[in-house]
Amino acid sequence: MPKYGGLYFDWVDFPIKAATMSELDHYHWPQPDPFEVNAQLGIQAKALYESTDYALVGSAVIGGGIFEQPTRVMGLENFLMALISEPAFADRLMETITDIYIESCNRYLERVGPYIQVFTFWDDLAGQNGWLISPDLYRKMIKPKHKRLVEAIKKKTDAKLFYHSCGATRDLIPDLIETGFDILNPVQVSAKGMNTRELKRDFGRDMVFWGGGVDTQQVLPFGRSQEVVEEVKRRIDDLAPGGGFVFAAVHNIQAFVPPKNIVSAFDTAL
Repeated sequence: MPKYGGLYFDWVDFPIKAATMSELDHYHWPQPDPFEVNAQLGIQAKALYESTDYALVGSAVIGGGIFEQPTRVMGLENFLMALISEPAFADRLMETITDIYIESCNRYLERVGPYIQVFTFWDDLAGQNGWLISPDLYRKMIKPKHKRLVEAIKKKTDAKLFYHSCGATRDLIPDLIETGFDILNPVQVSAKGMNTRELKRDFGRDMVFWGGGVDTQQVLPFGRSQEVVEEVKRRIDDLAPGGGFVFAAVHNIQAFVPPKNIVSAFDTAL
């Protein structure tokens, strides 16, 4: 651990205290970056585009996703309850966030859009064993906002759209494809239903898998070096055939992972 601070940060207080329209009326909403900031980003992106053959990845999403950001401003439990007990409030909160994100993306992509190859978006909708909310609730209240945001992004850039959600996302993938996302991350292989061979078989024609290269919950931190090698070979064999796979560990490599295991993983991948 760092001497000062930490590796992760948790929310301990939330500015929206109650699921009421009055709270939304008086909330100080964040604003997208000013045009001059995006103009400077455009200059930097153009310079990188013209000087390297690396893919350029960018985003203009200010905080979490359409589902995730409300949990950061009013707390996970409170927002989950609001989705059921105060749906008009929850819908207005998410619509307002969507509007802010669309304006942020428009400003950013007006300058940066021609130069990036991947646009990243994140919205955790699953846990270790399944959805955080019901599929029906997602399709009624969240998916239409995802689609509205995706449509706005696609008007401004040809970049591939990257979607991050931890957890058991297998049953979410058809919705993501229909919405217009091209890439799934982090492909949490230890979660329920995330069999990499089956994911590739069922969705590999329509979805790129960015991640899933080595399990970071058990194998990478606690396995022997040879187990890491075998894990990486298996995931590459499952996901790489035909393309559509970006090798990466499942989410962040934690501070306590043995360095030799990290080296083994990337040596094997290379």
